[in-house]
Amino acid sequence: MKNKISENKIFIATPLILGALSLFAFAIYFYSANHAPYTYTDVIIAGPILSFIGVIISFITRESRKTYPTLWICGLAACTFGFIICVMVILILIVFVAARISEA
Repeated sequence: MKNKISENKIFIATPLILGALSLFAFAIYFYSANHAPYTYTDVIIAGPILSFIGVIISFITRESRKTYPTLWICGLAACTFGFIICVMVILILIVFVAARISEA
C-alpha cells in the first residue's frame, strides 16, 4: 500500500517536474542567446515538448486533484506557463526569420 502511494505521488509530481524543466530550457536558451558562442539556442525546442507532455499527464491524473490539489494545480500551471513562454519565443523567432527572408 505504501509503495502504491509513493508511485502515485511521483506520477502526480511529474507535470511539475516537466514544467520546471521547460522553464529551465527557456533559461538556458535565454542565457545562450545573449552570450557569444550561442551553442545552446536549440534547447528552446525541448521546452514546448516537455510542457505539452506535462499537460497531458496533468489531464490523465486529474482525478488525483482531490487528493493533492496544490501539487496538481502547480504542475498544470508550470506546464502551461512553460508552454506559453517557449511557444511565444519560437513564434517571435519565426517572425524575425520571415522578415529577414522577405527583406532579401
